Amino acid sequence: MVMPIRLALAALLALTVPALAATIAPPAERCDFRAWSKDPDPAGLNVRAAPRADAPVIGRLPQPRVVDGEKLAVEFRVVGGTGAWLLIENAEFGDYGNGAKRVFTGRGWVAASLVEVSPQDEKVRLGPNSDAGIVDEPRPVGDGTYDFLSLRRILACRDRWVEMEGEFRIDKDKPGRAVRGWVTDLCGNQVTTCN
Repeated sequence: MVMPIRLALAALLALTVPALAATIAPPAERCDFRAWSKDPDPAGLNVRAAPRADAPVIGRLPQPRVVDGEKLAVEFRVVGGTGAWLLIENAEFGDYGNGAKRVFTGRGWVAASLVEVSPQDEKVRLGPNSDAGIVDEPRPVGDGTYDFLSLRRILACRDRWVEMEGEFRIDKDKPGRAVRGWVTDLCGNQVTTCN
């Protein structure tokens, strides 16, 4: 009777250890910036044990909440990435007047396409360094104003840089000039700029 219990425990451990190891294993790239969830799913954003869609869900970040009439999503620190996945830690509703509220402690993987961040430096570059050539940047649109960069999705990250697809727009509700490349000076604040 003791032997089947030991085998069952060994089997359970064999299933659990790879998922835990994937969560704490170093990602392909080290990243360092704050961001927030933009997942429209009413069930929330899945946090997974490994960077793949079939990995076990170890947490779920809730939908945005309304604070003083403004919709605010869960924020977190991005500490790594591999392709279309970002390794996050310590997710919370930020302190925008009602106090911060932690919703996920520890680390887990989320789909990069469901993460938002605001680049303060809108020069889009060929690579993740300030010496890389500029792909595109804001252009004047009249009256002393410029178009602005709107991220569509994050493709990868490295340190304080993200590779992204987006558009330079004049109006937030209208399509703009498509662009793909690397941006930095990232702001994880949903209410205002970080400057």
